Amino acid sequence: MSNLNNKKIKVGYSTIIIKEQSPEFYKDNMSDVYGQYLARESKIEIQPKLSDIDEANTLIHEILHASIWISSLSQSGQPLQHTNDEEVVVNSLSNKLTQIFIDNKWVLPYLVKKLNNGSTDSKW
Repeated sequence: MSNLNNKKIKVGYSTIIIKEQSPEFYKDNMSDVYGQYLARESKIEIQPKLSDIDEANTLIHEILHASIWISSLSQSGQPLQHTNDEEVVVNSLSNKLTQIFIDNKWVLPYLVKKLNNGSTDSKW
């Protein structure tokens, strides 16, 4: 994951740093998951040495968590206020998006081109 470690991603108003982080089994951080989004720290942590597909899926998963948090969809009275509901939605969407990108290799390059106004040079 060396090419992903210390990268930054903008989600709404927040700039989030991506860090490689091994599980710390003495606390509840990542002991049974591949990654986590830490809203107060503006950080996504992803376990090292994941397969490429697991790393990509985990990044999508955690970006969705960040998007939900920043959009206030997980706040009291909102559709994903319960942690379990949020996790089901995020897991379902990240797994589906990952499979769509795997099965349809043209989709990501197409989106990048369209989001760059037709240019194949990524402006991101």
